[in-house]
Amino acid sequence: MGWFDKKFTIVVACKANITRSAYLDGYMKQYLKEHYPHARKKVAVKSAGVRARRGSSANSVVKHVARLNGFSLGNHGSEPFSKKLVGNADVILVMEQWQKDELIERFPKAKDKIFRMMEYLWHDDPEDIRDIPDPTGQNTADFEEFIEAAHAEVERIFRELCREGVI
Repeated sequence: MGWFDKKFTIVVACKANITRSAYLDGYMKQYLKEHYPHARKKVAVKSAGVRARRGSSANSVVKHVARLNGFSLGNHGSEPFSKKLVGNADVILVMEQWQKDELIERFPKAKDKIFRMMEYLWHDDPEDIRDIPDPTGQNTADFEEFIEAAHAEVERIFRELCREGVI
């Protein structure tokens, strides 16, 4: 990549940017570091919340779950969406259909880059596309369904981005 080449920017988003998207932000960065170390100069990962307040820390249980999975969310601060963030994003991955609908309503020019996470680069049966489960307010053991879905989607998305030559 040349001096002025822009990184491919992925924004992961949920409602408040303190549980699912906070976790996925950290996990995606960790996954890139471990599995695609060469791509860290090509890909940027950010997170935001459709209805977030700026600066809230990650949910305490999701911080614990992150530590169990080898990374820290200690420096996480929630971020609301802005025109600049949307403009700089190459793709915005939301957890639920209502989040996609709300972002498209707020940023109609960005509709072609806003996807539910499972929709993005999906090549299987569209009937299999699901929302990413929200474990907010539950204990560590209850995060299993979310973690399983999140990890599978991160692996699939980076494999597809690699196949397409993005990373």
